[in-house]
Amino acid sequence: MIFLMVICAIFFHMCLIWGWYIYQKNPSVVDVGWASGLILVSLVYLYNSAISPRTMTLSCVLLLWGFRLGFYLWYTRIRHGIIDKRYVTLSENWKLAKPLGFFFNFQLQGLLILLISLPWYFVAKSNQQHMSSLDWAILFLAVIAIIGETCADHQLMRFKKHHAGAVCNQGLWFYSRHPNYFFEWLTWCFFYMFALLTPLGWMGFISPLTLYVIMTRITGPMTEAGSMKSKGPLYLAYQQSTPMFFPKLWRYK
Repeated sequence: MIFLMVICAIFFHMCLIWGWYIYQKNPSVVDVGWASGLILVSLVYLYNSAISPRTMTLSCVLLLWGFRLGFYLWYTRIRHGIIDKRYVTLSENWKLAKPLGFFFNFQLQGLLILLISLPWYFVAKSNQQHMSSLDWAILFLAVIAIIGETCADHQLMRFKKHHAGAVCNQGLWFYSRHPNYFFEWLTWCFFYMFALLTPLGWMGFISPLTLYVIMTRITGPMTEAGSMKSKGPLYLAYQQSTPMFFPKLWRYK
């Protein structure tokens, strides 16, 4: 029953996001829908069972992650009408009308949201009512990861403001070509660790695994293809000197 509920919830959620796309004529709104969709499905899982102090505390860190990401994407892109080049490239060779193509694309992203939110299903199955010491330690690490993603986003935004057309290789971007992706993935690794405290919770490993594949095999390469077109040799040199995903912390300037 719960799975039918979340399937219906994410389907209608992505329909609303698609409607927003039709109104804005900007497919990038789905990135905000990604964050809000993960919040929606995860909260449905959490509050379908008995509410406890642990449930409410873990909801707070989930909301911190989702609202931070969603607001950042809206503030820096959607409100300015900026269209992510990934979606332009993605739709270039579609044989069907773009609105219909993006409807199917948004629903596909909804399916991925169902996979990535899976740890929260197991968290909701826990009989644990209160936060344990291990819970607090994991929560602390999750907050650190969210702070890391926030810093990476802020550094990139500030760099673009003052160095238009250049390649950001400062701060966290010196150690990884996608530190924001890395910290987001790390956040969901910690969310998965909450699920490990419940029977069968290990099955939630599909969440960070799916996210890793998306970031390193789909989103990352598409983003970098656009950077290669716009920055050419500058970005090629950056690729050759900087790891794509996992930060190379022993690099020195």
